[in-house]
Amino acid sequence: MTDTPPPGYQPAPAPYGFQQLPPHPEANNAMVFGIVGLCLSVMCGGLGVFVAPFGWIKGKRAMAEIDANPTTYGGRGNAQAGFITGLIGTILGALFLLFWVAYIVFIIVMIVVTSREADTTTFDSINAMLSTRI
Repeated sequence: MTDTPPPGYQPAPAPYGFQQLPPHPEANNAMVFGIVGLCLSVMCGGLGVFVAPFGWIKGKRAMAEIDANPTTYGGRGNAQAGFITGLIGTILGALFLLFWVAYIVFIIVMIVVTSREADTTTFDSINAMLSTRI
């Protein structure tokens, strides 16, 4: 006789004495830091780079502790979610910050270049140029 139920029926529930492992204390924190960091990186132009690494680090540490002793703690999925979202949030945040730094440097260079240029265009030269083309 097999332990699988016939088609259309659900398997029997776990016995009453079965206890679920408590989640690792840092697993939920890692997930929250990772998700908040990812959201801030995407929606706030790179500000998540200051939050997402905490999710990345906490998630990696919690996964290592859960893997070292799987009979003590559960919640590996939350720790892994924090690790992955923290990693992605850190990368996106760094790219966004790099973009903003390059943009600000570009604006400063353009201001310096245009301020040093000799003022050769005057209204008289524009009028003279327009009158010769008509």
